[in-house]
Amino acid sequence: MIWNVYHLALKEFLHLVRDRRTLAFLIFIPSVLTVIFGYAIGNPRVTGVRTRVLDLDGGRIAYEYITAIEDTLTFRADVREHATEADVAQAEEDLLHDRINAIVVLPAGLSRALDDGRSATVRLVVDGSDTFMAPTVLGELAKTTVQQNIFVVANMLEREGKARTIEEGMTKAAPIRLDTEYRFNPDLKSQNFVMPGVIGLILQLLAVIVMATSIARERERGTMEQLAVTPLTAAEIFIGKLVPYFVLALLDTVNAMLVARFLFGVSVAGHYPVVVTLLVIFILSSLGIGQLISTVSRNQGQAVLLAVFYTLPAFVLSVAFTPIETQPQNVRPASLLFPLTYFCHGFRAAILRQASFADLRTDLLALTAFVLITFGASILLLRMRPDVR
Repeated sequence: MIWNVYHLALKEFLHLVRDRRTLAFLIFIPSVLTVIFGYAIGNPRVTGVRTRVLDLDGGRIAYEYITAIEDTLTFRADVREHATEADVAQAEEDLLHDRINAIVVLPAGLSRALDDGRSATVRLVVDGSDTFMAPTVLGELAKTTVQQNIFVVANMLEREGKARTIEEGMTKAAPIRLDTEYRFNPDLKSQNFVMPGVIGLILQLLAVIVMATSIARERERGTMEQLAVTPLTAAEIFIGKLVPYFVLALLDTVNAMLVARFLFGVSVAGHYPVVVTLLVIFILSSLGIGQLISTVSRNQGQAVLLAVFYTLPAFVLSVAFTPIETQPQNVRPASLLFPLTYFCHGFRAAILRQASFADLRTDLLALTAFVLITFGASILLLRMRPDVR
C-alpha cells in the first residue's frame, strides 16, 4: 500500500512541478494575501470620518467641544466657525451627495445656556447607510458629550463655591470611576484576533479549491478510468491524491506564519504543539472537504463552483473576522458547520490565552470529526463509483 500511495503521490507532485505558474501561485499568493488582509482588516477601528462641525454659538463651551472632537482619531473635522442656517442647509446637501459622512451642529446660545445652568442640545446627523461607521460615530460623540458635561458641571460647582478646584468639581460631578483591565491582549492589538482568521481562510480557500479539482481533473482527462482498473484501492487513490496538497498547504502555512510574525508581530512562541496540531487537523479537514467535492463533481468547472459556494458562507459565518456575537441568534448554529470556526477559536485561544490540549478538546474533536467524515465519505464514493459518475 505504501508504495502504491508513494507512486501516485509522486505523479501528483510531478504534475504540480511541471505546472510552474500554478505552483508559484499556490506558494506565493498566500503570503501576499496575508499581507493584504492583515493590513486591510487588521485595524477595524473607524477613523477619519468626514465630519462637518458647524459652530453657530461661538462661545467658550462650543470651542472646548470642538477641540475635543478634533482630538479624536474618529473624526476628520471640517469646522465652520460663525456658521449660519445657510451653512446647515449646505451641510445637509453635502451629506446627501456623499461629500461628508456626519454633521455636528452646535446651536446658538449653547455656551450661555450652560453657563446659566440650563440645558442645551447638540445635533448630530450621520449617514446611516454605513451600519458599521454610524454607531461608531454616535458612540464617540456620546463619549465626548459626557466628558463635556462633566467639565460644565465641574465649572459650575467651582463658581458656586462647592468645589475648590476643577479637579475636585470633576470628582463630585462623576463620583463613579471605572477601573478597566484587559486580559490576554492588553494592547488590544487587532492583528491577534484577525490573523488566525486570515491564515485559516487562505488555507481553506486554497486547500478546498485546489483539492476539489484533483479527481475532477482525472475524469476530464479520461485517466480516472485508467486508475479504476489498476490494483490501487479507493483509499490509496484518496491518500495519494491528498499527500502532495497536504505538503503544499504546510508550506503555505509556514509562509503565512512568517509573514504574521515579522510584519504583524503575531507569535506562537511557547504554543507550538497546540498550534501545529490545530493546523494539521484543520488542513486535513479542508483537504477532505475539497476531495469530497471533487468526488461528486463531474468536471473541474463544477468542482470549482461547489468549492466557491462552500467557502463563501464560511467566510461570513465562521467568525474569522468578527465575533459570533455579531450574528443573529438563529444564524449562529450554522457557524458550527465549518471547520474554520473551530480553527479560529482554537488558534486564538492558543496564542492569546495559552490554551492547552484539554482546553481545546471541543475544537480538536470537531475538526477530527470533519476529517473522519469527509475522508470516509470520499473513500466510500470512490469505491462505489470510481469513475466519479
